Amino acid sequence: MSEPVIALNKLTKSYGKHRGIEEINFTVDYGEIFGFIDPNGAGKSTTIRTLMGPLKPTGGTASIFRLDCGRQASEIAKDVGYLPSENCYYNSMKVKEMLLYTAELYGVAGHNRMEALAERLNLDLPRRIGDLSLGNKKKVGIISALLPSPKLLIQKEVLVLQ
Repeated sequence: MSEPVIALNKLTKSYGKHRGIEEINFTVDYGEIFGFIDPNGAGKSTTIRTLMGPLKPTGGTASIFRLDCGRQASEIAKDVGYLPSENCYYNSMKVKEMLLYTAELYGVAGHNRMEALAERLNLDLPRRIGDLSLGNKKKVGIISALLPSPKLLIQKEVLVLQ
């Protein structure tokens, strides 16, 4: 049996006297799709932000690809695409400029991949971000997360309609 992709062991995050999350334990193995379904305020965002590195745990451990989320966040970021629930963009930038900027941040040659993903999602690269609909802005976020060909994709919120 291989090591899990994500492993949380008694993960705790406190904000002073308030607990964001308390002793969460779970693993996610290769090939699994994992999701949180909890009420508002249950700690889903805190858990994801702790996994992604902006928040440091106050107890327990969290790892992705056997790397410590608190100490090795920049290494983890090379292999993880993150799609937050909301993105903030420069409205005056063109979609293509934004995506090339993202590719540069990740250190990838993103031109061909960017164009292929944009074509697949029917996203107009020459348009200004401020002129896009909310749905098309979401597409920019999806392409940004997929541009570096991540081994793992973490999405903040997913809405499934049937």
